[in-house]
Amino acid sequence: MAAMKTPSNLYLRILLALASLAVYAIIFFFIYSLAGPATMVLAVIPMIIIGWLLGVRGSLVFGILSVPVNNMSLRMMGVPEGGGMIPHLMAGFVFTLIGMIVGRIKQLIDQVNKQAEELREERNILHEEMEKRIKAEERLIHEALHDPLTNLPNRRLLVNRLEHAIQWNKRHLDDKFALLYLDFDRFKIINDSLGHNVGDQLLIEMARRLKVSVRAVDTIARLGGDEFAILLEAFKTVEEVLAIVKRIQHNLSAPFEVGENSIVMTASLGIVMNLFRYERQEDIMRDADIAMYSAKVGGRNRFKVFDTSMRAEAENILKLENSLRKAIENGEFRIHYQPIFSLKKQQITGFEALLRWEHPKKGLLHPADFINAAEESGLIVPIGQWVLREACRQMKQWQMQFSMEPPLSISVNLSSRQFAQPDLAGQITAVLEETGLSGASLLLELTETTLIEDIETAAAKIEYLQTLGVGVEIDDFGTGYSSLGYLRRLPVNNLKIDRSFISTLGVSKSGIPIIRAIIAMANSLDMKVIAEGIETQEQMNNLIKLDCDYGQGFLLNKPVDGQAAQALIKGQFLKEKKQQSESIYL
Repeated sequence: MAAMKTPSNLYLRILLALASLAVYAIIFFFIYSLAGPATMVLAVIPMIIIGWLLGVRGSLVFGILSVPVNNMSLRMMGVPEGGGMIPHLMAGFVFTLIGMIVGRIKQLIDQVNKQAEELREERNILHEEMEKRIKAEERLIHEALHDPLTNLPNRRLLVNRLEHAIQWNKRHLDDKFALLYLDFDRFKIINDSLGHNVGDQLLIEMARRLKVSVRAVDTIARLGGDEFAILLEAFKTVEEVLAIVKRIQHNLSAPFEVGENSIVMTASLGIVMNLFRYERQEDIMRDADIAMYSAKVGGRNRFKVFDTSMRAEAENILKLENSLRKAIENGEFRIHYQPIFSLKKQQITGFEALLRWEHPKKGLLHPADFINAAEESGLIVPIGQWVLREACRQMKQWQMQFSMEPPLSISVNLSSRQFAQPDLAGQITAVLEETGLSGASLLLELTETTLIEDIETAAAKIEYLQTLGVGVEIDDFGTGYSSLGYLRRLPVNNLKIDRSFISTLGVSKSGIPIIRAIIAMANSLDMKVIAEGIETQEQMNNLIKLDCDYGQGFLLNKPVDGQAAQALIKGQFLKEKKQQSESIYL
């Protein structure tokens, strides 16, 4: 009976109860002739139905109603009233009592079902709460062990797996492990110039590319900022590790498309192998970081495998950075000036400002000895600002001393960090105002790599600089991307052909066609061409034949200090004055 469903509508239940009585009355007429008064026993059926449908009270009401129904049925069947009424009443009472008992049983069953349903609901609620708590705990554990931006494991999880790898490697020497420490080159520049939203999207895409570069058993972790670490597990040979490293470099080489920005990124990697030699994960992380920094200082976009000599190298780099800070404070930097000549007129048209460091113990140092450390430490920004200010001041002084037409210009190299400064235009405007130099006399040299990192932003900055009258040159052209497509998008004034191409003139048959093509491309874009590193007369003659506009190199003049540069300017100034005087008399 527990499985039977009771209609919820009261009127429907009453209707069903009445219908059961009606059915009983109809059956009574047909069966009474066969069973006689015993037919009344059938009344128990509607009373059970009524008890089930209407409960105790309903059974009592319909039980009372059933007495006249039975009497009326008996009279209609010819049974006389009188002595036989009492048994009929007693039977009605029994049937009513049976209905009430059934009703009570139904009530109890309903109560039990209700309590069971409540228990089921409470059990479901408890189950849901337990699931929520388990999921919350899992989420908290996941958040504690993963980076929220990239969803990669974080430093804590990496340390845990690294410690496990150390112990495993000691017991299973054939299962080798390696740790890669990866840092993206010039990421801070991108982050500062394009904003943190672009930087975050870039990190997410970097993480995705790293994931597809390694195996499923390896662990990639973001340590913070643009630093990542990769734990390579269960490899057999060094070649397997190097293959993964090269795959990482290959996957990172394609430009990153972030919004409207097309960004080229590279990475420097440090590698530590043979983890069984280590007792602490801190030492592994330190040595991998040292190897990465060595790769970065060595020129970026490369990897280095750690060896113990790098620890001393790292200490030397740290000492070099401290010495650079003292050099800024003590004013130990100098500028040498290399003349830039018009190849057709064989006259000086300007100078390139070249940084030197007058080291108190090591003497005069060239940029190759310290520029990478300055770049990585960020000291290149204050050093570059000093070079810009001093070079502009010196050129203005020479222009005032020697009035030449057109005026001499000064070319200043700008590092990628400087170019990424949000207030670059403001800095240059302030220097021009402070020194009194015209913007038309200043040329800023930028490498292809600096410009190609984000062409749209670079083009916007160059256009603004040109509103100040400042010119822009692409330095070392030919060593990077050297694409006509990106040149069309950059409003630069000059191209400086890298010395590696100039050195092929007279040596390789391919030298002249390549330079001719570069000059033709520059001319089509209304750019002037400057040849760097001219060292032989044959190179000079070939460049003149190719209609190269300008040149510089040891053949023409080596870089010299300010006093010697002034002597060169004076010599040319006096020569021009003499030629003007002679032309007057002629």
